Amino acid sequence: MVIKPERLRPGDTVGLVTPASPVLDLRDIAHARRALEELGFRVRHGKYLRRRYGFLAGTDQERADDLNGMFADPDIRGIFATRGGYGSARVLQYLDWDTVAANPKVLIGHSDLTALLTAVHQRTGLVTFW
Repeated sequence: MVIKPERLRPGDTVGLVTPASPVLDLRDIAHARRALEELGFRVRHGKYLRRRYGFLAGTDQERADDLNGMFADPDIRGIFATRGGYGSARVLQYLDWDTVAANPKVLIGHSDLTALLTAVHQRTGLVTFW
């Protein structure tokens, strides 16, 4: 079964998360936020968006918690990963697959996020965007 998320519209709230490598220059987060706001979206940051834990953007559990929280939040319509890098496969064991499946949303990422995007599609049928 294939599940297509509802399209994003100006005025929608989207979340920014970092499920893999950290954002090294925090100005990049501000730039991403501005770009999304210029497209008409409201932007909410994940709790651990600016976190750094060694070569990752937080512990595996923290990065998964941000994703789980975004999927569980009814106000969030789309989820954007700030960057790829390394580590997204490590969060898969901590994702709440029932919550992800029950709350289909636009999920966008690239690079290492392929592991996350593919797993979400395989486990839930949700179409993701690379």
